[in-house]
Amino acid sequence: MIWCIVLLVLCSLYLNYTLGLSSGVRFDVPFTYEGDGLEYNLLTKTMIETGWWTENPVVGAPDKLEMYDYAIGNTLDFFVMKIISIFTDNYALVMNSYYILGFFLTALCSLYVFRQLRITYPVAVFGSILFPFLFYHFSRISHFNLTAYYMIPLIVLVILWICNGEPLFLKRGEPGEPVHLAVTQKGVIAAIILLISATHPYYGFFGLLFLVVATLWSASRSDTMIPLLNGIISGMLLAVFAILNRLPSLWYGFQHGTSLAISSRAPFEAEEWGLKLIQLLLPAPGHRIDFLADIARKYTVSRPLVNENVSATLGIIGSIGVVILLGWIFIREWQPIQKKFGGRRELMDQLSLFTISGILIGTIGGFSAIIALVFPVIHSYNRISLYIGFFSILAMLIILQIMYEQFRNKPYFCPVFLVLLLAVLTLGVYDQVPAWSSLTSGSDKEREQEFLDQEIYFTHVEDTMPPGASVFILPDIGGFPHSSPPGTINELDSLKPYLHTHDLKWNYPTMKGRFWDNWQVKVATSEPADLLDHLFFTGFTGLLIDGYGYHDEGEAIIEIYQNLTGIEPVISKDGRYAFFDLTGYMDEKKAGMTSPHFEEEKIAYLTTMKANPELNNPLFGTWVRENLSKTGYPDSPGSSKVSSSITPLITVVTPNGGEIWQPGSTQTLQWNYTGNPGSRVTIDALRSGSILTTIASNYPIGEEGSGAFNLTLPPYTPLGSDYRIRVTSTRYPGCTDTSDAPFAISAG
Repeated sequence: MIWCIVLLVLCSLYLNYTLGLSSGVRFDVPFTYEGDGLEYNLLTKTMIETGWWTENPVVGAPDKLEMYDYAIGNTLDFFVMKIISIFTDNYALVMNSYYILGFFLTALCSLYVFRQLRITYPVAVFGSILFPFLFYHFSRISHFNLTAYYMIPLIVLVILWICNGEPLFLKRGEPGEPVHLAVTQKGVIAAIILLISATHPYYGFFGLLFLVVATLWSASRSDTMIPLLNGIISGMLLAVFAILNRLPSLWYGFQHGTSLAISSRAPFEAEEWGLKLIQLLLPAPGHRIDFLADIARKYTVSRPLVNENVSATLGIIGSIGVVILLGWIFIREWQPIQKKFGGRRELMDQLSLFTISGILIGTIGGFSAIIALVFPVIHSYNRISLYIGFFSILAMLIILQIMYEQFRNKPYFCPVFLVLLLAVLTLGVYDQVPAWSSLTSGSDKEREQEFLDQEIYFTHVEDTMPPGASVFILPDIGGFPHSSPPGTINELDSLKPYLHTHDLKWNYPTMKGRFWDNWQVKVATSEPADLLDHLFFTGFTGLLIDGYGYHDEGEAIIEIYQNLTGIEPVISKDGRYAFFDLTGYMDEKKAGMTSPHFEEEKIAYLTTMKANPELNNPLFGTWVRENLSKTGYPDSPGSSKVSSSITPLITVVTPNGGEIWQPGSTQTLQWNYTGNPGSRVTIDALRSGSILTTIASNYPIGEEGSGAFNLTLPPYTPLGSDYRIRVTSTRYPGCTDTSDAPFAISAG
């Protein structure tokens, strides 16, 4: 028990150091409030308010949001957050608490597994801190489901049991007796672990692949069928549990058909988002030591297919473990190795096998490319790096354990060993977690302020409306779960109003490909007067306009609705939102109709809409949105005045195509800006359309509508003719521009 307390205390200290939790971090403001992070804000708030995450009656108006098409499958995550929500109904506090809890759960599960493998407590605590503090845990904060990887140590334990031929579910009795089912303690534990692991699509799937490897390994070394059958039963349990986890989505798809518009995956994505061996060994991006940060940056500049796979880095300690396991096959028979490792040599054999298997599966062009031909849903194979990280840390613990056992009887060895462990552990955390991971950085303060300002605004909007009132949001940003918003609106930004209210209903989000999503596309692209009629017959009494979706920040469309309704909108503090309370306007429209007449008109309207073949075409909304993204979004819904493109608030001037620069030369990057895109920009270098490196982040945008940055090209810059520069507002990431055409890097 004392070592569990030590583990929790150390975990708390390192969390405070890396995240800055005691430096004014607000737990009532979500740690992630943009992009995919908003999706988990929605799911968590839905779970708290409705009991579970699959249906939400206050979004998707005039109907409701049914998320069965989007089978994320993270049942255990929501179950744990459900328990947390017993103590608070603040969804942000629940989410943030679960993110922090993930560190402690991963540490405790790791400690349990290391002790099962006979690693002494001090060494086990060392590894149990390193694993949850991998760079991956911090870089994936916008995907809360990915940061909850505490089941990985547990499934590794089951995999090792399979490798060692443990009779988990079947065993042979006395000689001559047949094989029979056996309820063993390890079998029960394994079944529980497999059930837990099945709740996470990626980690459960990777666990299944390693189970296959372990089963083949064990069966090839046994003269009976028991290891093979135990492995097959384990794999079947994991698969069955995974299917049960997705059963509501499967049943919904059987009843209503599969949504063709929900983003499907193509086999090539397994390579686009695959693992790179070198990325396991590289320093973390933005490393605290400039020299190491420069190494990571140089690779990013000069190599293709660099994306979320940068999160695969394992740090110095994990990298040493990977190198040892990859080279183990060459040194395992060396006499000193056999003598030192003794009975642990077999465990090292297994860890080496799994590490090599993980790399062969996950790496770009590896077995994942073959698996994706028949099962393309799992595409981000770089995430298998967590398993490889655990294997490598365990290998390092075995080496430390051997050192401890050899010298523990020496005078003063134990206290010196403990001090050295603590020092190396601190250096390991320092190495694995960049300083920018702190929740007290400048961008995090901006996130907090944005959330609090919007909390005030939307609370005021809710206070002015009757409970249960429905509000329609303009412009349409592209459905759920993957949106493609116009202007400078960020992906999924239309979720934000719902996150700040409790009694209002909102039209967004709706599931792509379903009837009500198509209806919203039709309404949002209607003439303003027609749009108000649509809202009238479906019970909407509020209209919210997001000015960031229009090149004039919504001035024209706001004026149109002011003239049509005679209502003065409520404008947000930053001028982004304009809210029209249409209650009185709708009452006036209804005043000339008797209740039976209104109900008759309403039924006729809904009947007409539901009979419309366009709205029943699953791809209608997708086609309309794709056409708008190519031809340009109108100044107002249904307006004949259409801009040739969405005028960017930032325009890259130099380089803009055709330039030829030499490595080692100094060049000036220039851009113009209009409106108010914020005071800072991020400058990225692109090659073949992919980000190679971030040249500058949080750089001053400039003065009087123009900005510049002097860039000295490194002498090692690869030659090529497919370079571009992109400049993006740090305040509004949707406000961005890229060189119109590529420029070249040439030797002369």
